[in-house]
Amino acid sequence: MGPLAAADAVGVVLFGTLYAVAGADLLPQGAFLSCLLLLFALVTTLWMQAEARNQQLPALRRAGRAVMELGVVMIATPALVLMPLFWLDTQLPPEAGLRPKLAPVMTILLISLALVLMVNLAGSMVVAARAVYARRRRVSH
Repeated sequence: MGPLAAADAVGVVLFGTLYAVAGADLLPQGAFLSCLLLLFALVTTLWMQAEARNQQLPALRRAGRAVMELGVVMIATPALVLMPLFWLDTQLPPEAGLRPKLAPVMTILLISLALVLMVNLAGSMVVAARAVYARRRRVSH
């Protein structure tokens, strides 16, 4: 797993934890929104730091690497989270009460992956804007 995939995986865990805590009514709505904005900024910064490790690569290769590592997280995360849960659901009796928990877990996972995708887009836009600014600055001097 590369540094971008690791940053994306951290984002999935952080966003998922935030939504699980908020879904359990342990967090007021204002605090949830504040935490969501703060986490988004922190995960985007983490992603940009991980992406900066590839600055020596050509732009197309950097973009390809980012897309590949995001794809790994988008495919691996549901597999690692949902497959064991569905297997466990088939092993446990209905009285265990796992079945009603599957939909919220899937929802939190989907929201977390969507937020990580938005982090990747936001980070990519900032990286691209910085590159354009640096190029214009070099040309003007």
